[in-house]
Amino acid sequence: MTDFDSTADRIATLSTGDQWPFHYRGYGLSANATGEVWWQAYNGTDRLFLEPTPDDLLEDIWSVKRNGGAIRVTEAGTVIARVETDTGGSNTTYETVYVGELDFSGELLPDGEPGRALPVSPDGLSAGDLWPSVYDGAEYSFNGERFWWANSNTKLRHDFEVPLPHDIVDELKRLRPRGGSFRITPAGDVLTQLPTAESPADVRAQFRDLPREVKRILQLRRDRGDVDMLPVYVGQLDADERPIDVEEPTRLTDPLSEQEAASLEAWAASMGSYDEQDLDEDDHKFGDER
Repeated sequence: MTDFDSTADRIATLSTGDQWPFHYRGYGLSANATGEVWWQAYNGTDRLFLEPTPDDLLEDIWSVKRNGGAIRVTEAGTVIARVETDTGGSNTTYETVYVGELDFSGELLPDGEPGRALPVSPDGLSAGDLWPSVYDGAEYSFNGERFWWANSNTKLRHDFEVPLPHDIVDELKRLRPRGGSFRITPAGDVLTQLPTAESPADVRAQFRDLPREVKRILQLRRDRGDVDMLPVYVGQLDADERPIDVEEPTRLTDPLSEQEAASLEAWAASMGSYDEQDLDEDDHKFGDER
């Protein structure tokens, strides 16, 4: 196998339709056979169309999904998609493939109302400000100093290989001292959600200034998804700080490395020895017996 200096170098070798070798995540968009690309909060709700339309990307999407469909855009602007695989069986299976690259910029437009456009990456924001666009992006989580991506299929947590910049970590911990999830948009904006009761002090003034479309999205999420939280801006990741690399989780069946085995042997040796008579009766009891 060829060695690569970085994940970005590995991605640069991929062609449209190649199997995606990294974790599945990203900002959710959809495309159709007529050349429209949009974001949508829920099925059956209004679409916000991406403008300008990424025409070159559409060709790549149609090459893996002839009639279009759902795609994801990672925090580095790489577009991936899940496609059906022909296994010859009765069950439908999917694999994730590389589609292309997207310079994530421009606006999201409500159909027929160009004057109500939402910037995909609003500027002029400070940490803790309400996010005046759609809340979406690659989803990650943290608790204290630990940051990870959660695999929705295996339920395993994949730790970050490289920590996020100190200013982002400090701001996330300030906004969410008990930890939680956060998003990274393809433009590098880091976002999180605060429970309404813990929202910024000037939230009423900020909420009043939010675009009408964002208020409607928040209402939908509250009413349909039972999400009583407000999206806030955390900070910005530079292009050279993306994509996020994650590690493979340690499994109970994984063999121990020589270093791990030696460390465990040293730990066991440090326990010393004891006589059975030195044990308290409670040391032999389990669970509710204590």
